[in-house]
Amino acid sequence: MELTKKQISITKGIAILFMLILHLFCTKDYKGTFTPLIIINSIPLVYYFGLFGECCVAMYSFCSGYGLMCTYKNNPAEYNKKNKFRLVKLYINFWIILFIFVVILGYLTGKSDIFPGNLKTFILNFTALSTSYNGAWWYLTTYIFLVLISKPIHKLVQKYNNILLIIISITIYFICYVEQVKLQINFSNPILNWITTQATALGTNIFPFIMGSIFADKKIFSSIYNKVHSLRFKNIICLLGILSMLLFHSFVETAFVAVFIGIIFIILFNLIDIPSSINKILYYLSKHSTNMWLIHMFFYMIYFKTLVFMPKYPVLIFIWLVVLCLIASYVINIFYSFCMKGINYVIKSNAKFLN
Repeated sequence: MELTKKQISITKGIAILFMLILHLFCTKDYKGTFTPLIIINSIPLVYYFGLFGECCVAMYSFCSGYGLMCTYKNNPAEYNKKNKFRLVKLYINFWIILFIFVVILGYLTGKSDIFPGNLKTFILNFTALSTSYNGAWWYLTTYIFLVLISKPIHKLVQKYNNILLIIISITIYFICYVEQVKLQINFSNPILNWITTQATALGTNIFPFIMGSIFADKKIFSSIYNKVHSLRFKNIICLLGILSMLLFHSFVETAFVAVFIGIIFIILFNLIDIPSSINKILYYLSKHSTNMWLIHMFFYMIYFKTLVFMPKYPVLIFIWLVVLCLIASYVINIFYSFCMKGINYVIKSNAKFLN
């Protein structure tokens, strides 16, 4: 039993929910922001859930590698064409958000000197070469690069020893993590700084992306599932496994372990027999996950911080932010659907003209 498209979508959605928890609550300086219900040694319990959320990016990269490998295997000849269209749709979605949350809201809130600021800043963000408007957008550029280099990665996965690829990708991850967190090399040339930043961001996500590609190609999840699905208390064992990772990361707070935790979480979570009602909720949320990723920081940090933290208690704050993001997502999707209908009309019209 391999991971289905729906399962991958749900897992990506959970990764984005983890991102929201990370950004909202992974802080020990919470006074004046929210009211924790449980405090352990002067640290709110919710902080550790936020810390666990650090695995969100690794989860998203793994799912991307997995899904793209499935697409590649289904039709290698059309793979590049599908990826181009995938990026076009992503950019259109991104541009709609850019105009609503940067241009329009920046003007309405009196922050137009920053949002959008000068023309150079706007163009760099418009192309995703820079993501200075929103800190959560940094992964957008990384994801675009991952999609662009995904075909040769899939070929390497199918052609060469996967153990060797894993060792190489972990080595790249370690080097890039050290540079990103410890060294933080700076050049006087802004172009070199940009290259270094993007290279390290890409390098820290190559490992989970390749792992996702390997899992899809070698059907590793099926192998694991077939061995454990009939185990007694399987669900409890998997839940205890997730809890143990949460406890481990609570003691080992370095972000370095997040990538490994993310991959293990994906396996354990998808081995659990989730009730259909919960699956429906998660799948519904997953359809809005891209929008939640790209807009949530505008709510809780840039424009509406007071509004987001108004409920005071972490659970209510989290639900309230999700609700705000969902409302905005529906508005974004109206414009997105209109744009996609226009693009599809143009494509069909050109096809008829060429025929």
